[in-house]
Amino acid sequence: MGAPKHKWTPEEEEALMAGVLEHGIGKWRSILANPEYSSVLHSRSNVDLKDKWRNISVAATCGSRKKAKQGDDGGQQIIPASAPLALSYEPPQDLFTSVDNMILEAITNFTGPLGPDRNSILLYAEVKANMPMYMEPLVTSRLEHLINIETVVKIEHMYSVSQGYAAAKAIAEAELALAEAEVAAREADNAEAKAEAARIFAKVAMKALKATR
Repeated sequence: MGAPKHKWTPEEEEALMAGVLEHGIGKWRSILANPEYSSVLHSRSNVDLKDKWRNISVAATCGSRKKAKQGDDGGQQIIPASAPLALSYEPPQDLFTSVDNMILEAITNFTGPLGPDRNSILLYAEVKANMPMYMEPLVTSRLEHLINIETVVKIEHMYSVSQGYAAAKAIAEAELALAEAEVAAREADNAEAKAEAARIFAKVAMKALKATR
């Protein structure tokens, strides 16, 4: 048996993600040959990078899952050997959030009579968001995720933003605008108070000056 592999560190995962974004999926040798990433991934092989990226892709599709599930009777549910193993990898949330926002932007800005289809969203990602073509699987998986959490609705082959999400977004934007207006009003009140204090100080100073003459 070979030596056991140590757990991936956050720094290694970030280096792998950055390397894939720069060199592309499958370019494991190129990533390891790049000094910017090899300094972090020096203990990893081409196969290690390939396996880890596959885990990342699966995590993007499946999302976070628990290592064990509880049955209705409170006991541990037996997971069949053929079922995919739960992954300890934590998805890069910043990247996922950016892709989610891009998808919602693509749907919202679509000008057709119906919502965009999958190809239209991928085209928007490539042309408008300058997203590399090798990121298409991630866009597709995040689109499915948005459907699962009912942020996006799929009708036949078309996608639209759910009414619940649209209403919640409108409320959040209104609350933000109200909060900004309140801050601006307080700042205006403070500015007016400072101006009044300055006027009073000027009057006092003038009286003091006249009294010394």
